[in-house]
Order: sequence, then C-alpha cells, then structure tokens
Amino acid sequence: MSDEPHAFDELFMPLSLEQVQQRFESWRLRRKRRTRIPQTLWQAAVSLSEEYSINHLSKALRVNYTELKKKVVNAQTAKEETSGVSSSPFIELSVPAAPLTESTIEMIKSDGSVMRIQIKGVTDLNWVELSKAFWAMDS
Repeated sequence: MSDEPHAFDELFMPLSLEQVQQRFESWRLRRKRRTRIPQTLWQAAVSLSEEYSINHLSKALRVNYTELKKKVVNAQTAKEETSGVSSSPFIELSVPAAPLTESTIEMIKSDGSVMRIQIKGVTDLNWVELSKAFWAMDS
C-alpha cells in the first residue's frame, strides 16, 4: 500500500502536521535525486497553512519557504475566485400543485457531495434540469 496521500482521505479527514511530515519523509526515502515534490504533498502542506505559519511549515516539512508561500497564495487566490460563484447549496424550484405522490432522489458526486430530495405531492418536477444543476455546482 502506498504512503501517497489520497484525495478521499483529505476530503474527509484533514491531515495533522505530523502526518504530513511523515508523508514527506516517506517520499524523501523513496524518491530519486532531484525529483520534484509531488502535487499531493504540496496540497497537504498548503492545507495546513490555515493552522500554521508558512515559516513554521517550511521548517517542519523541510521545504523551500518561497515555493510554499507561492503555493499558499495560489490556493487562496483560486479559492477566492471560485467563492465568487454562487456557493448556495440550494436550488430554488417552483412546484405546481399536483396529485399526491411520493418520491426520493439521491445523487452522489465522486467528491462525496450528496443531494437527497424527498418530495410529496409533486409529479411534474424536471429531474433532468435539477440533476444538471447539481452536477454543475462546485463543491
């Protein structure tokens, strides 16, 4: 089993500084000389920048301060750009009165996002448009 970080792990269980240090050390032991640090390790380091200073992280992980700072700034910029897009997890639907029926729809994205809808009394809801809107939303 690989010591490389997995996207699934990072989505649901944030890594501690000690875990990221272990991953860097494991990578250093296996790497060939002059190999670049994998993006997954940089992402793990950047994810800790909200809790620790860049200076502290660069020393603890033994990485270049300037390179880490660039990656943190780039991640913050990307986060700010995407936050300008509607971040509301709700989609407003106009639902006409209809005969009583009951439906449950559940959609799950590969990133773990889930949309579950339970509706009573609606028969003509446009499920296709609703699902398109869900798949188009960034998590």
